[in-house]
Amino acid sequence: MRIGAWRLGLLILLGLALAGGALARAGSGQDPDTPESLRAEAFEAAQWAIVSDAADALAKVSARFAEGDDALGQLAERRERLIQRRDALEREVEGLYAQDTPSARERRRILSRSYEQTLAELGEVDAEIQESFPAFAELTSPRALSVTETQALLNPDEALLLVFVNPEATYVWGITSDRIEWARAADLGEAALTASVDRLRASLTTAGARSDPTLDPALFAGRPVRAYDRAEAYRLYTSLIQPVEGIFAGHSTLITVVSGPLTTLPLAALVTAPPVGEDTAPEALATTEWLIDRYALATLPSVSSLKALRCHLAADEDRHPGCPARLTGGDGRRAMLTGDRLPLVAFGAPVLTGTPEPAARGAPDADGILGEGQLADVEKLRALPDLPGARAELMALGRIYPKGVVRIGAAATETAVRKTDTDLLSEARFVVFSTHGLMAGASFAEPGLVLTPPGTATAEDDGYLTASEAAGLRLNADFVVLSACNTAASDGRPGGEGLSGLARAFFYAGARSILVSHWEVSDQATTALITGTFAGLDRTPGNRAVALQGAMREVRADRRWQHPAYWAAFTLVGTPS
Repeated sequence: MRIGAWRLGLLILLGLALAGGALARAGSGQDPDTPESLRAEAFEAAQWAIVSDAADALAKVSARFAEGDDALGQLAERRERLIQRRDALEREVEGLYAQDTPSARERRRILSRSYEQTLAELGEVDAEIQESFPAFAELTSPRALSVTETQALLNPDEALLLVFVNPEATYVWGITSDRIEWARAADLGEAALTASVDRLRASLTTAGARSDPTLDPALFAGRPVRAYDRAEAYRLYTSLIQPVEGIFAGHSTLITVVSGPLTTLPLAALVTAPPVGEDTAPEALATTEWLIDRYALATLPSVSSLKALRCHLAADEDRHPGCPARLTGGDGRRAMLTGDRLPLVAFGAPVLTGTPEPAARGAPDADGILGEGQLADVEKLRALPDLPGARAELMALGRIYPKGVVRIGAAATETAVRKTDTDLLSEARFVVFSTHGLMAGASFAEPGLVLTPPGTATAEDDGYLTASEAAGLRLNADFVVLSACNTAASDGRPGGEGLSGLARAFFYAGARSILVSHWEVSDQATTALITGTFAGLDRTPGNRAVALQGAMREVRADRRWQHPAYWAAFTLVGTPS
């Protein structure tokens, strides 16, 4: 089922109009177009309109776990490889149409034949899955959740915020286990909201302005800092959250599902009270009231991801009481992870030779490190700045989890991740990568994570763990932390597909929640944030959102790091606990 944006807008306008006036009833029957029925239909319609690669990845991996069958796993992996091949062939054939030469036409003919063959193979695999594993087919095409189903999956302390951005306006729903509210932000259509998010991100990230070093929040170091536009952050809060916030009273955790430009802006950086004084005043940030102070925050790729994570990606004893009965009798691989689990497997602080000046965990996009073919150039990787903060972060995690496995420096290799430590990774509760993160390039270069480069690049180890290679891992992790730059989006730019790229890859690998960043992050501040989050997890086991909330407060308490560029970059994607 798909529904047009115009239909969704009409549903909401009708519902709001009916809610504001007297509603006529015919006889003793209930009019089907009540505010309640229209609101419920619009809530589901908005979910269909928000399509996310990360949500698709969660659906696929939840289906594998729900079936718990090795034969299905092999079919699912084959299906994913065929889909990737199909997409790559499509891109290459399209590129060849711009080249009207005999060799290009011949190459196009050969690739078109391969494309048709790939489609045929994909059809055969889909037919086999449909016949042998009908539950997988159902789970990989999840439907929108109703209001009642959503409410059943929320914990008593949780509320859910759904924000759908339309060309003419933005629509918002607030839901708790027993209440629902909705509103329309008429002055925030897609263009207006994009402009607002761009203004806020301009003081948070160097994206699009790398030629001006004064805009680099990770390297403030005495340089002029652009003041954070607190009035704009407050305006977004009053338009998008405040209208439905009345039902959130008494709820300490807010789960968000957003679309459009909001996928590139962590809501933690919204302001909940009218700003006092000038933004440039020394005490301005210290006295500001932030949304993260009011709620522990987590975001989901879609509302249906709540069901995937709490019902299908959980062993029987961990399933939410609001889950329906399992589609099959199998309990998947998560059932095998009972008793003591390996608490942590972490990789990072690779051996690099670049000068570790007040460094950020980022670099130019992945095109800049490409070598021959699709392999990374190991010398270009090796020349990236060293990350002493990442080293300190991993050593601190090793002290918090003495029974964990931490690979630092020469031990943090792609070979370790993809071969020698694969069994450990599949058993770990927490998985951490603390290193440089690279955004996708303009060519076919994928986003990825930098590890210690080998002497010579090979297909098995070129020192660069790409998104597709990460998707090939097999995890059972409750929490994966990508302690690097720009790990939230496929291209790191506003307007791109939110929560794709590396996030999608690690969801597909089996993570239940991921910590990702939205811009170039400070090495030192990130060290404090990540170690603080895990220290909080040690104090409040299982509550990832609360642990991150506490760590943000601690980082912000340091006068050097009061600007949200330091503490607000990371977002928890997945269930909060």
